[in-house]
Amino acid sequence: MDIESQPRYIIYGVGAIGAAVGGLLLKAGARVAFIARPLYAEAIKQGITILQDGRETFFQAQAVTAVNQLEYGAQDVVIFAMKSQVMQAAVAELAAVAGTTLPVVCLQNGVRNEAFAAERFAQVYAALVFLSAVQLDPQRITMPRGRSIVIGRYPNQVDELSERMCADLRRAGFEALASPYTMAMKWGKLIANLNNATHTITGYWLERGIADPSMRRLIVAVREEGLRVLAAAGIAVAPPAGEPSPIQIVDLTNKLREQKASPEALPKALAMPEELRTHASMYQDLLLGRASHEADYLNGDIVALGRQLGIATPYNSTLLEIVNRMFARGEKPGIYTPEELHTLIVNRANAYETGKKG
Repeated sequence: MDIESQPRYIIYGVGAIGAAVGGLLLKAGARVAFIARPLYAEAIKQGITILQDGRETFFQAQAVTAVNQLEYGAQDVVIFAMKSQVMQAAVAELAAVAGTTLPVVCLQNGVRNEAFAAERFAQVYAALVFLSAVQLDPQRITMPRGRSIVIGRYPNQVDELSERMCADLRRAGFEALASPYTMAMKWGKLIANLNNATHTITGYWLERGIADPSMRRLIVAVREEGLRVLAAAGIAVAPPAGEPSPIQIVDLTNKLREQKASPEALPKALAMPEELRTHASMYQDLLLGRASHEADYLNGDIVALGRQLGIATPYNSTLLEIVNRMFARGEKPGIYTPEELHTLIVNRANAYETGKKG
């Protein structure tokens, strides 16, 4: 096949996920362009090393810092990889420069980005990213967990391009699936991502959180509150029975609640080398001094939906309030232990219930 007839993937909003996906696509022979903030554009030019499964992959490419620095063609596919809080501005910027006919992919957490994109673009794809990427150094990315990506034509279809993108991602080493149920899976991922705030506040990485009994109880409580709200709203968090999915959030939550960590789990997690630790993206944002976060599009969506339905959300509302304060003050992760945070939430919930009765 002529290389000019192959898709060119334009990664717009390069961070850990965008750089990892774009870099591995590039190494697999795909045409890839990058639009990034100056620091990350320079890192791509100098070269980024991706560490995955004990192997290092180095890639180097040209990168631009604004959408108007590229020319757009019929084979281009734009992959949005920025955080949800800047998505609407990015959509407007791209549409003004590139027009609204090119296909766009929302490779992001949260469930509102596809709707933002669909306001301007006719061909929108939802993408579930079920993998972890940590980039505390702009020139080094670690991928400690997962490699699954699911893509579907928004809101609930599969077409030739979604299949083609998945084939390209599989060549790059990902476990890629085209599915009409991608948005349901993204709602399930949102439930998992509610605890990005929990890990940011406590300073725990994922493996430490799962191994620590107090943190496990808190993680489960946050998820269960979110699941109650979505169930009341009639929102599916998984495909119909029998349909493939890399994430089954209800089963994962039940398993986390019922299984007890072994006595060796916590010492093992504490001894993990930094490059094997899974840090939430929100943790990374706070640690690196960034000014904004996406909790409004994760915990905030549960809080807003709970308010509409008359369902109290003390866990998610407290997490959102604390994260907002931490970013506003420039605090670093780790201001509460899991026990302190859980006690604070329970006390607030009890005070709310007492006030209602009074």
